[in-house]
Amino acid sequence: MPPTCTSTRERIIDAATQAMVERSYNGVGLNEILKNAGVPKGSFYHFFKSKENLGIAVIEKSTADHLERLRTFYSDRTKSPLERLRALCETFRDEASEQPRRECVFCKLALEQASLSEPLRAAIRCSMEQFRALHAQVIREAQAAGEVSSRYDPDQLAEYVTVALDGAMIRSQIEGGPGPIDTVVHFVFGELLKP
Repeated sequence: MPPTCTSTRERIIDAATQAMVERSYNGVGLNEILKNAGVPKGSFYHFFKSKENLGIAVIEKSTADHLERLRTFYSDRTKSPLERLRALCETFRDEASEQPRRECVFCKLALEQASLSEPLRAAIRCSMEQFRALHAQVIREAQAAGEVSSRYDPDQLAEYVTVALDGAMIRSQIEGGPGPIDTVVHFVFGELLKP
């Protein structure tokens, strides 16, 4: 694909992501997205079959960005595996302190569309599975280093951590502060992940 095509497609995805986070998937129309992207409507159908197809692209782009962020945390070999996982959780907590109303595109689309659109639900589920797999990998490393008890299945533990963090981030938006994430960090690292 020529660079200008990639740029146009990315502008549409970026405008859609911003609009869907600020309002909602159903609360924003294609005309508004395309106006904000500076793209004519005919160009939209060159890249996407439908708004639903655009929603999947938003999820996939956001997933790639988030996976890159997770890999940055988890590849920091100056920290032990458990310290890397804790650093990630504490960063989420710090962000909730600085921007208490900051919304997550995954959470927003999951809550709004999971029961309405099977393709969007499947895309979100695929994203969550990729995040969980990275958490499981660092938990396995922590178990091998003796930082986390081996009595837990690392995949199940990673599922718990993923679900707890997702729920805490939603609650942080409701409460307007990092309290729920603090609770997760305290329980996960102070109780659950003791060797």
